Amino acid sequence: MKEFMLGAMYWLNPNFGAKEIEEDMRRIRDNRFNIIRSFIWWEKVEPRRGMREYRQHDILFEAADKYGLKVMETFGIYLPLWLQKDLLAKGIDDRSRRYPCFDRPEVTEPMEKFLRDTVERYKNAPALAIWNLWNEPTNPPCRCPATLKKFCLWLKRKYPTVEELKAAWLGEFQVFTTACVDSLDELTPEWLAEAFEVGSRGRISPMESDWYSFSQDNTTEQMKWLRDLVKSIDPVHETHANPDKVFHNTLDAGLDEWKAARVLDSISVSIHPSHHFFAHDIQENFTSAYLCCIDEVRSWAQGHDAWIGELQAGTTHYHPHCYTPSPEDITRTLYHALGRGLRGVLFWEWQAWRSSMMEVGEFSLRRAQDGAPTERSEAAKRFALDVERHREVLAEVEHPAAEVAIFLSMAELSFKFQQSRNKPYIPGLCDEYNDAIYGCYKSLNRANIAVDFVTELTLDTLKRYKVLFVPQVEIISQETARLLRQFVADGGALWADGRCGWLDDHVYLRNTIPGNGLDELFGCCEEDFVAIPEPVCLKKARAFRHLQYLHPTTGEELARNNRHVTAVRNKFGKGETELWGSYITLGLQREGEDADTMEQISDFALRHAVRQDVETTPSRALESSRLVGKKVDLFILSSRRKNSCTVEMKFPDSYREFETAGTSLPGGSRLTLGFEALETKIVIGRK
Repeated sequence: MKEFMLGAMYWLNPNFGAKEIEEDMRRIRDNRFNIIRSFIWWEKVEPRRGMREYRQHDILFEAADKYGLKVMETFGIYLPLWLQKDLLAKGIDDRSRRYPCFDRPEVTEPMEKFLRDTVERYKNAPALAIWNLWNEPTNPPCRCPATLKKFCLWLKRKYPTVEELKAAWLGEFQVFTTACVDSLDELTPEWLAEAFEVGSRGRISPMESDWYSFSQDNTTEQMKWLRDLVKSIDPVHETHANPDKVFHNTLDAGLDEWKAARVLDSISVSIHPSHHFFAHDIQENFTSAYLCCIDEVRSWAQGHDAWIGELQAGTTHYHPHCYTPSPEDITRTLYHALGRGLRGVLFWEWQAWRSSMMEVGEFSLRRAQDGAPTERSEAAKRFALDVERHREVLAEVEHPAAEVAIFLSMAELSFKFQQSRNKPYIPGLCDEYNDAIYGCYKSLNRANIAVDFVTELTLDTLKRYKVLFVPQVEIISQETARLLRQFVADGGALWADGRCGWLDDHVYLRNTIPGNGLDELFGCCEEDFVAIPEPVCLKKARAFRHLQYLHPTTGEELARNNRHVTAVRNKFGKGETELWGSYITLGLQREGEDADTMEQISDFALRHAVRQDVETTPSRALESSRLVGKKVDLFILSSRRKNSCTVEMKFPDSYREFETAGTSLPGGSRLTLGFEALETKIVIGRK
């Protein structure tokens, strides 16, 4: 593995000079950190047009280098006041957006000058490690003329003829015929603006499906513009961005993290439990939620470096949910980030001195008023020292390939986003799919089964996996269905729930459910679809919200509700499928955990020869992460228990000896250790 990077966001106090900044760098290094993240704010650096002041950042780079710290420099691309005034005078008002619309040349032309000067100034700074191009990229679709013009061109590339456009947009014939263009010449930004203005009650859903796909591509294009600009001046240092909120629907930000990752050298995720976990009632087991974030960002990266770019470091005070990470939270998160192959972790933030109404003293790793140590910063320091002690072992191990993947569909996220915009009064609709994904994930994680995520963009990698889970993917295109069929035909095992594949591109209902040949894959088709007033049990799986009545064709009955079949197993080619006709993964989050349902999900993987990182007695007593090498394997093991306990572990391989906390223990494939409440241990197995 590469050297693990541990650090924090360092917020420059505007009153600090060289003495104070150097002292902070010394304290950061004494905390055994090796990197800081900083912001270089356009609005601060250029308070007057063309008059730039970099003095504090010059001091910061010199001080970081003096104490052996690397810097991830983040562009703070909020508009200076003078530019906002200029735009308002032209009738351009983006103040309701987190970031201005980057399609406007009135924004990007002066921004480019700031970025060029900044990169040129620091590209040779010894401390510079990474350019963070866009903090928590947020680009909700804008209907300004510049963006609509780009959408128009995007549509004409996707649909080279008007016949192809009509085939896509007129699938539900009666809905769009009164408005759809008769020729591509009529497809103009003005026509699109009018269609958005008058479209209502789902009448322009096909066009909106393309609109949201375009918005993701457009955000990726803007990220690429930032990357290309930086790389044209500094081809040496890596480019990076830190998307936000794994448990929220990122269509709200116009973002496809997988596409963004492909134009970056590395990617990270922001994790603030106070407003990311609590908002989704993810309180029962924070570690599972953290690990889901870790595994998802690693999957976004597609082989490049993945980070936690912001990790909540201290107490929230001025936010909806009050939370302080415990030292145990800090410890578990750091160890499992290491154990699941991340490049590094950056806390938000080192010392939260910020003033005004913006996070006053919140999120502080060190004491906000004077920067003194806290029990949280001491926990981070102990972890860093432990990493240093295990440097030689860590240098020869890597994160192993997973045998299981979860299909995280961007089409399904788009579908839920559209539904929530058309039915804003239905609570939780926008993030419903994210909850189903998490319900599936934690079922596997509790069984210590390693997981990757795949999306439409990466379905060509399915041959790497033994098992694929498809939780609540209701909208499946013909091409996606083809790839799923091929995976199973070649010997893969596929498990699905929800009303799987009942819709096609552009939210069209097929003649057979599931559609696009998925009825053959699952060996059944839907006879009826009914609401259920309360959860019911389907042979070790708790049904939630709706039931499909399934008619087996080539498949065999697995479960039924009264006289109706509700789950089917099928052989297809060399592989096997199971379809459960209810929203059972969503129910695990919306109705609370159900041990039988979670076991039913994990048992599907185990039945298809997937290996657990570790088996435990008592069952599911530990969270586990694993790194493997030629001579040693390294396990991160955290107790889930809030009281001390003794755990017997069975590992997938046998070792000549074990080592933990500097103590050598007899080898084999089994080990028994005592754990304090929520304790985390490193166990090394020497081969």
